[in-house]
Amino acid sequence: MPRSLARAALALICIIPALAARADDSAPAIESFGDPLQPINLSGAVNLTDCVSLALGRNFSVRIQKFTVYEAIDSVAIQQATFEPVFGFNANKQVQQSTVNESEYGIPNNVASDTAAFSINDTLITGATVAANYSILRQNESPDFYPPDPSYTGAVSISVTQPLLQHAGLDYNRAAIENARIGVRISNLNFKSTVLTMILNVENTYYNLLYQREQYKVQEDNLKQAQQLLDENTIRRQTGVLTDLDVMNAKAGVASAQNLLILDQQTVRNSEDSLLQLLGDREFKNAVGEVRFPELVEPEVSFDRSYKLARDNGPSLAVALATIEQYKLSALKAKRDMLPELNVNGGLGYGSYAATAGQSITGSWPGYNWTAGLTLSVPWGLKANKALYHQALSQVRSQEVAYDQADQTLVVNVRSAIRAIETFGQSVRSSAENTQFATKAYELTKAQFDAGLATSYLVLQSQNTLETARVSELQAKVNLLSAIANLRFLEGSSLQLYRINLPD
Repeated sequence: MPRSLARAALALICIIPALAARADDSAPAIESFGDPLQPINLSGAVNLTDCVSLALGRNFSVRIQKFTVYEAIDSVAIQQATFEPVFGFNANKQVQQSTVNESEYGIPNNVASDTAAFSINDTLITGATVAANYSILRQNESPDFYPPDPSYTGAVSISVTQPLLQHAGLDYNRAAIENARIGVRISNLNFKSTVLTMILNVENTYYNLLYQREQYKVQEDNLKQAQQLLDENTIRRQTGVLTDLDVMNAKAGVASAQNLLILDQQTVRNSEDSLLQLLGDREFKNAVGEVRFPELVEPEVSFDRSYKLARDNGPSLAVALATIEQYKLSALKAKRDMLPELNVNGGLGYGSYAATAGQSITGSWPGYNWTAGLTLSVPWGLKANKALYHQALSQVRSQEVAYDQADQTLVVNVRSAIRAIETFGQSVRSSAENTQFATKAYELTKAQFDAGLATSYLVLQSQNTLETARVSELQAKVNLLSAIANLRFLEGSSLQLYRINLPD
């Protein structure tokens, strides 16, 4: 019977790693959006979808945020490592020599000892600590006093300590792992927020570049009209139909149009650089090709639908909920730590003595020992642990209030986004009508001028009015596009629009 128990103890040393409940190492990883070293090609027509794809693969902010996800995934592995076994090995050689003849006392003059020890220590998911050890001692004495010589002494032992109150329980010991897992979820949500923000920034920058280029075209047309008026006024001044004042007014109109065109050219170049910056370009040698207005369709909006999408898909509320879960795990541990420390412990050990190393393992194990006991430790008053628990509860309640605040902010933002779409939709329609009226007014004023019924000053005024109307119509269209993009950002529906899949 002792031999079978000893062998069981040896086998237990080998299977201790399997006794620990391991958490799943898998964690959702973020999607790769392409090679950031791939050169940018923006020649020809520049598609908004391509710009979004380039930005998500190359933009520095997106790339930096990826590493926070990787760090969070590694944090799970770090917490899981707490429950991984630790293997140990130790080998020693010791020689004891005596110059005094001690044989008459029954003591050898020379003793050589070789020791090899193996150990495994592990913490189980229940909070228990397990230690298993095996050692073998080879001893050679000179002169021989006690057969066999050399002799082999084997020893195997296992001990277990299991907390019953403080530090006990699966939920308590898994809390750190679960906290790290929630951290991965939060990091993925933050990455999702970064992606949504980047999409919105690319859309707005693209629309702004589109607006600046269209405005530049309007200024070019205005300059052509102003130059045409100057040419006509110069000819009419030579024929005596108009005065020098008419020519000077026309020259002033040309100079003003040229100045605005120069300023607009600078603005266009700045807008191109802003787009290239979002796309992660570092050389700024790429020319941005043609950008076009997307099909402008005012969507049907509904607060209930958009708000539900924002709650279900938006990362802000999800981050707040995940943070509440983390604080609840901290509160659970703090509550358990208020309990006294009560541990049950036990151990079993066997020893053998043989003439060979093999016999010390497979032979008889005549000697054994065992221990069992309880350990109780109660801090006086538990004041510190109680205070920590109250702090943890305060963090939970504070984060719950912060969640309500974030929900309120989301409601306001969705309402504002819907109102912006409705307002700018009306603005597009009214500005388009205003442009038509301004065009008609300019054509009539120009016709009157050609007939000699209007002054060149009135023509210049009419040109400026038409220019303002055309620019206002462009601004209204861009405002509507930006409002639609902002609502998609809040809903999280930009990901579906550009077919982007992200982990939850």
